[in-house]
Amino acid sequence: MILEFHTRACCRLGLRTLIAAFLFATALLAGCANGPTPSGEAVQEVPVTADTAPLEKMVQQGRYLDAALAYSRLANESPSPLREEYSLRAAELLMQGDYVPQAFQMLNELDGAALGPTFDIRRALLSADIALARQMPQQALTVLDSVAGEIAEDEIDFRRRWHRLRGEAWTQLGEPLKSAREYASLGPLLSDPAAVQANQTTVLDTLSRLSPQALERALRDTPPDEFQGWLALALLGKTERLELDDEALVARWREFYPQHPATDASIQWLLETRPEALRPPEQIALILPLSGRYAKAGEAVRSGFLAAWYDDARRQTGEQDAPAPPRLRLYDEGHDPKQITAIYQQAIEEGADFVVGPLDKAAVHTLAAAGPLPTPVLALNVDDQPLTEPQAARFFQLALSPEQEAREVAERAWLDGHARAVVIAPDSSWGNRVAHDFHARWLTLGGHVVELQHYEPKKNDYSLPIRRLLNVDESQARRRLVSRIIGKSVEFIPRRRQDIDLVFMAAFSRQARVIRPQLRFHHAPRVPVYATSHAFSGHVDKQMDRDMDGVQFLDMPWTLAPDAAGQRLRLQLAQAWPAASERYTRLQALGVDAYRVIASLNTLRHDHDARFPGQTGALSLDMANRLQRRLLWARFQHGVPQLLDDL
Repeated sequence: MILEFHTRACCRLGLRTLIAAFLFATALLAGCANGPTPSGEAVQEVPVTADTAPLEKMVQQGRYLDAALAYSRLANESPSPLREEYSLRAAELLMQGDYVPQAFQMLNELDGAALGPTFDIRRALLSADIALARQMPQQALTVLDSVAGEIAEDEIDFRRRWHRLRGEAWTQLGEPLKSAREYASLGPLLSDPAAVQANQTTVLDTLSRLSPQALERALRDTPPDEFQGWLALALLGKTERLELDDEALVARWREFYPQHPATDASIQWLLETRPEALRPPEQIALILPLSGRYAKAGEAVRSGFLAAWYDDARRQTGEQDAPAPPRLRLYDEGHDPKQITAIYQQAIEEGADFVVGPLDKAAVHTLAAAGPLPTPVLALNVDDQPLTEPQAARFFQLALSPEQEAREVAERAWLDGHARAVVIAPDSSWGNRVAHDFHARWLTLGGHVVELQHYEPKKNDYSLPIRRLLNVDESQARRRLVSRIIGKSVEFIPRRRQDIDLVFMAAFSRQARVIRPQLRFHHAPRVPVYATSHAFSGHVDKQMDRDMDGVQFLDMPWTLAPDAAGQRLRLQLAQAWPAASERYTRLQALGVDAYRVIASLNTLRHDHDARFPGQTGALSLDMANRLQRRLLWARFQHGVPQLLDDL
C-alpha cells in the first residue's frame, strides 16, 4: 500500500486524515504488534485526561504506533490548541517507535504553530532527533541552538535531551572532543544509576577515539574542572597493559581529581578496554600462497619480507647489545581458504608469537571471522566485513588496495578544483570495484560523474567506448543527419562534450598506453587524466610511456622515490630475483613493509596521527587496525614520472 502526500496542496485537517489513514494501514501490515525499539527518551507534556490516559498506557506498553495513531485521530477531533498539542505528541511517539519519515511528515504540519516556549522546545528537540536520524547533524545543531536560551534550569528532562542530542550530532560530525563535553554535561542531570553508568562509558569511549597527543593538547587547553578529569582519565586509558600497577595509576589520578564523579565501574571498564601492548616477536610465522594460482605473488612478498629481515639482521649484527632478529618460519596457505585457521593454529603450536599473512582475500576473511585471536596477525589483504572490537584488537591489515587508491584519486581531483568527471574502466571485477569506489567518494565530496564507459581489457582498440565517453558519437550522428537533410556531404570537425573537467582512467599500464593517445585523438588533449598506480609499470621506460604525458597518478615511494634503504633493497632484489622484480616489484615492497612495520604497530595504534615511513606509502593505523597508505603523486613528462608537490 502506497500513499503519496502533497503537503502544501492539502488543508491541515485533510492531511492529518491522510496521515491517520497511512498509520492505520501500517498498523494493519504490522499486525498491530508493538513497534520497534524506541530511539530516545519518553516525552510527555500533554495533560493526562480521560481522553489521553488510555493512550499513555499504550506508550507504557511500548505500543508507540498504536498510540500515535490514536493521538492523530484525537487531534482531528479537537480544536486549537489541543489539536497542535496532540499532533506533536503523535509525532514524538512516531519517532520513539522509529517511524522517522512519518514523524518528519507530521512535524512539518506544525510549522507556524505558536503555543508557547514549552511547545517550541519540544518541537525543536523532536526536529533535531529527526535530523540526526536522517544523518543531518549540522541541521540538528542549528535547531538545538535556537532554543538554548529557552530551557529553564528546572526543566531537567529537556536539558537531558538537549545535551544528548548535541553529543550525537558532534559524533556524527566527527568531533569526539565536543561530543564528549556534551555527554559529560549530561552526567549531573542523570539520577538512575544505570543511566549514569552508561553515560560515563559513553564519555570515555568517545574520548578514546582521540590520540594521546590530542588528549594532551586538550588537557593543556582545559581549566582544572570535571571535564579535565575525564580527559586525564581517558589519557590513562591509553597506557599499555603490561606490568603497570593499575591501582597506583588510579590512585594518582584520584589525588588530582578527588571529587570527580567517575565510578569505580567506569574506571575498571576503561582499564579493561586498554589495548594490550604487542611484545617484540621472537618467532614470526609468514603464511603465503607458495603454490597454485597465487604462487608468484606469494613468492614476491616472501622475497621482500626476507630481504628486509636479512637487512635488519646485518644491521643488528653490527650494533653492540642489539637484540637478535626474530626467527622466521614459512607456511604455504594452500588452495582452500577454509584451511587458514588450521595453518594459523599450527604456526602457534610451533612457536609463533606473531603471524604475517595470509595474502588471499578469502583466507583473510576466514581468519578474521574466526573470532578473537590469541596471537596477533598482520594480514596482507583487507576483509570487507567490519570486525568487532575483540576481533580487531589483534588483527591488523595491510593491503595494496586499488579501491583505496581510487578514493584517494577522487580526493586529489577534488582538491585540484574539478567537479565533473567521466570514468573509463575495464569490464572486469577489478574495474567495477575501482570505478565504484571512485564514483562513491566523488559523490560524497560533491562531484558529479557525467559518464561511465567500460572497455574490453584484452583488446587494443578502445575507440568505441572512448567516443561514447566523450559523446563524439553524437557529434558524428548530427553530421549524418545534416547530410541526409541537405542531400550532400558536409565538412565536419567532430566535437567532444564540453561538460567535463577530468577523466578517471582505471587501467593497467598496457591498456593505459593505448587509452591515453586515443583520448587525445578523440579531441580531449587538454582534459586532465587521473589514474591509480596501475597505469605505471613501476619501471621507467621512456619509449613505452612516450604517449602517457600529462597523466597524473599516485604510487608508492618504492617505485617513485625510494629512500636509501629502499634503493638498496630494490637493487638486492633485482639481482636475486630479476624476473619477479620486473613484474611484482610492488608486492616485494609489500613484503618489506610487512616486516618493518611490526615494530611500530604499538606507536601507530596509540597515535592515529602518527605515520610510519614505509616503502608502500606513509602508513597510519585507523580505528579498525587497518594500515592506510598515503601515496606520492606524479605526472608523466616526456615518458618519465615526475613527482608533484605533496598536498
